[in-house]
Amino acid sequence: MSTFDGTLTAEQLERIERNRQRALQLRASSTKLYQSQVVKTNTPSTTRKQQIDSHAGFFLNDDLTSVDNHPVTYETIPIIHQPRADQLDLLGMPCNECELTFLTSYLYKNFNEPICDTCREKYSVNDEQDDIEDEKTIRYSLITRTSAKDKYLLTDYDLDKREPLLKCVEKKNPHNHRWGTMRLYLRCQIQRLSDQIHEGKTEEKVLEREEKKSEKKRKKYEKQVEQLRLDVRSSLQTKRIKTLHEHIYDEKTTKYDEKKDLYIKTCIECGYQYEYEEM
Repeated sequence: MSTFDGTLTAEQLERIERNRQRALQLRASSTKLYQSQVVKTNTPSTTRKQQIDSHAGFFLNDDLTSVDNHPVTYETIPIIHQPRADQLDLLGMPCNECELTFLTSYLYKNFNEPICDTCREKYSVNDEQDDIEDEKTIRYSLITRTSAKDKYLLTDYDLDKREPLLKCVEKKNPHNHRWGTMRLYLRCQIQRLSDQIHEGKTEEKVLEREEKKSEKKRKKYEKQVEQLRLDVRSSLQTKRIKTLHEHIYDEKTTKYDEKKDLYIKTCIECGYQYEYEEM
């Protein structure tokens, strides 16, 4: 184990002095650089002001408080972050039907309709029954595209392009998987769109359409009955014509009755005998 007696050699003392001088030189150079920067900053510059690229097609001066010697005022524009339809607030939102707060629901996610799942199940029990009288009991059920067009007098333009655009969900056809996918719409949204287009007279127009259909069917039935009568008449006439028999006589079988002094001819088809007298 080595021991240190506290004395330094000449070589060690020389190395320490050399390192001390180098440190003093580095300190002096850094102090001069700082003083020159301070003097340069305090001295008014007569050169052109520095321009900043705004990345918008023009440059800005380093003095952002004025442009062309005119004061610049800045307006704070609030940034509104619109959440997606499937991302609700952590506090939830009230249901339009029961007014209870819910965090997420099937109708809000797919149709942007603020209705909770409980109310949806309550008012879509008779989802498959479209012919019930009270449509309010199925107002949150789904309806096919064909039924929406037929029952609420809507067109393809109304469902696809009319503002506001309707949302729908696609589902495979349960009757045949080879057929195209079905588009299902929310019934209450279809009802609102129909009332908006037909000015609340959808039921009256549906009844008017049904009356026209009934009238058309009645006229078609009467026409068929009239045609049937004509066919029956023509068949009776043909039968009557066929019943009129034209006798065919054979002159070789003509006989003479001496008692009556008459000649008798017999039809070769029906056996009818025709009596006549020769002059």
